[in-house]
Amino acid sequence: MSTSMLWNLRPSDTGRQIVMFPFLGGFGASFNALIETLEEDWDVWTVNPPGHGSSAHPPVCRLDDLVGLYLKNLREVLKPGSVFFGHSMGSVVAYHVLLAMAADAGFDGRRPGDLVLSASAAPPHLPVQGYGALPDDDLIRHLRSFGTFPEEVVRDKNLMAMFVPAFRADYQVLEEARRRPVTQLDIRTQLILGGRDTQTPLNSAKEWQAYLATPIRHHLLAEQGHMYVLDGPAPVGRILDELNHFAERVS
Repeated sequence: MSTSMLWNLRPSDTGRQIVMFPFLGGFGASFNALIETLEEDWDVWTVNPPGHGSSAHPPVCRLDDLVGLYLKNLREVLKPGSVFFGHSMGSVVAYHVLLAMAADAGFDGRRPGDLVLSASAAPPHLPVQGYGALPDDDLIRHLRSFGTFPEEVVRDKNLMAMFVPAFRADYQVLEEARRRPVTQLDIRTQLILGGRDTQTPLNSAKEWQAYLATPIRHHLLAEQGHMYVLDGPAPVGRILDELNHFAERVS
């Protein structure tokens, strides 16, 4: 069963559930390339943020409002011991959803078992200040600089005009996340970074550790930039499949 904001793109009655939170501007189908690399049995769900992709809902620019919407949708479908995976902005959102879920008795017995952060600085170090207020052309130029869009999309001004409100809302969400106090979350966590990622400092594991009660396992994809879930997702698929194997060994 899919919901308006959660898409069950690779259903499985036997596989471990994974919920994927997209990058800034991303939507439910943004992880298609990554999903195709997964070899293990997964029940794959992706988040389709309001105002993104084909969503008929308006973009949401407040962090708590976004988290609340996701909790409402997850309440219907979340299975015990799932994996939360977030790329870039998705990592920060996944962390905050888990934080809210930890205080919600409605998720007792069904909370995720693992968090995988990908290409994300810790919240206070997110390079997001001021971008949401840039003129359209400047905002698009910035997004273009780290490979958010294929060139054929960037050249379509009408298409880009449709995307810009979602990006502005996402930047507002991230600016709010930057200002939140550090709160520790107790969940097994892995962090994947690209060695050529100009958006994410290589010391991000140290910075994220303050937010997590257990030691982070760190993976470095030495030749990858920021958008490796689009450009070269196979190594990420292998890391996730290994996590699935691990769950089988400890269960």
